[in-house]
Amino acid sequence: MINLDNLCMGCMKDREGQTVCPHCGYNDSQPQPVNCLPRRTVLQDRYVVGKRLDSNGEGIGYLGYDSVAGTPVYIREFMPENLASRKGSSAEIIPGCELTFQEYREEFLRYFRAIARLRELSSMIPIYDIFEENNTAYTVSEWVESITLQEFIQRSGGRADWNTIRPLFMPVLSSLSAMHASGVSHLGISPQNLVILRSGKMKLTGFSIRAVRQMDTDLIPELFPGCSAIEQYVMNGPISESSDVYGFTACLFFALTGILPQDALKRKNDARLMIPTSILREIPPHVVTALANGLQVDPSKRTATFERLRAELSAAPTVTMVQNEVAAPPQKPPVTSKAAQKSDSKSKGLPNFVWGILSCIFALVVIAIVLLILYGSGGWGKDPSGENSAVSSMSDTSSSLESLNQVDIPNLVNLKYEDAEKTAQESNSYQILKIGETFSDTIQEGYIVSQNPDPKEQKMMEGTVISVQVSKGPRMRTLPDIEGDSLTEAASAVTAQGLVPVKSEEERYDDYIPAGQVIGYRSHVAGDKVEYGNTVEIVVSKGKSPSSSEESSSD
Repeated sequence: MINLDNLCMGCMKDREGQTVCPHCGYNDSQPQPVNCLPRRTVLQDRYVVGKRLDSNGEGIGYLGYDSVAGTPVYIREFMPENLASRKGSSAEIIPGCELTFQEYREEFLRYFRAIARLRELSSMIPIYDIFEENNTAYTVSEWVESITLQEFIQRSGGRADWNTIRPLFMPVLSSLSAMHASGVSHLGISPQNLVILRSGKMKLTGFSIRAVRQMDTDLIPELFPGCSAIEQYVMNGPISESSDVYGFTACLFFALTGILPQDALKRKNDARLMIPTSILREIPPHVVTALANGLQVDPSKRTATFERLRAELSAAPTVTMVQNEVAAPPQKPPVTSKAAQKSDSKSKGLPNFVWGILSCIFALVVIAIVLLILYGSGGWGKDPSGENSAVSSMSDTSSSLESLNQVDIPNLVNLKYEDAEKTAQESNSYQILKIGETFSDTIQEGYIVSQNPDPKEQKMMEGTVISVQVSKGPRMRTLPDIEGDSLTEAASAVTAQGLVPVKSEEERYDDYIPAGQVIGYRSHVAGDKVEYGNTVEIVVSKGKSPSSSEESSSD
């Protein structure tokens, strides 16, 4: 066992009697930051406190050492710096506002006890001890060597492709879904709080009570620009599962593009996601749609649950099938003969009157389900709170009842992009996101070539973002006839074909084209095919040649 006196407070390894650790370079003589527990403080006669690792408006995180298990640990101390202080080297905390401090301390204990019960989730780092000491509260969790998602993406060349990050993100999504089902939220999902372990798995860290993750509370807020949802910037904003969906989707966006979305407050007036076309082409269309839906600034239009986000990221056809089944009218049972019915009832050993009673019961159940669906859809009114009572009373079937908010998928192919965008704004039931342009020999430039989701799927959730590809027209363009045009007119005609006009340094005499007007092309003739985006040189006339002018004068 390591002699605790020789334990490095920077890595929890034996520093072999040296002041500067030979393993990590940490200097034990450096002072601990203000208001932190002194190094080598022992908690619960078991945990040795090491260097400070992090802090926010809720408390301080330390590297620690479990002297019983003989392993490093992570220790979290409830220490809100604007509500409490610590005198000198004392471990005891002195609250500045006793009542508020106690309320938040109790919330800290409740929150982390709820998290500790989720220790079996694969993307959670287990908490295995929670206790009170020094007039405050502590949690102890497993210490894992890792790098942040931010550093991982930097090491990956600035961004990663979908196939690389999918196995990292999807298990975390599953854990978040289970967390929210248990009533636990995070509200600080960011590239700093998602970490990659040596095993290649991604874990979620950085848990804190809600008061730190929202503005205008008694604690100093810790929000993450680009990842925090807009409702977190507002006092008593409607925090929900969709708030964490926003943060998770922002991290997914960061991993795929190498940049974070703009801060939610800035996106309030311009919600567009600015992604270079070259990057968009590498992201599967269904993933682009999921990103756009999960990063809606307006919470009412945003993907509401992680299960819904999972379906969009997986492009799962089964979700659509289930929803369509709920929306579809019931099928009539096959007609059978009375003899067959009688034979069947006899074969089951039940008299006919029993089957009659069971049939009535079944019919009543079917009618009750239909009534619940009609009532939940608003057909017969809603409860005063505006909530769907059928959904709230049947939470376990919420995925099926999503069909109540479905709309038809419009067919946008062959529509002019500007017209389709205007129609979307007027309908307010879906949005359009242009994800790129592509050449097409059949669809006119500026018109939509393809879309996701496909109209063949028939139904989609209201507010869904439809990603579209817009035609650039044919790849090969026909050179227009510009002979006799002014240089400005010729340049406009060439530009309209998607080509780049350049005035040739070579000028020619022409007895028929006045000086300053265009003779034609330097290396082509009108009607030639040139690839889109190429440069063409335009030759301008110098007027009649000197010899022609002299002949005219002599005549």
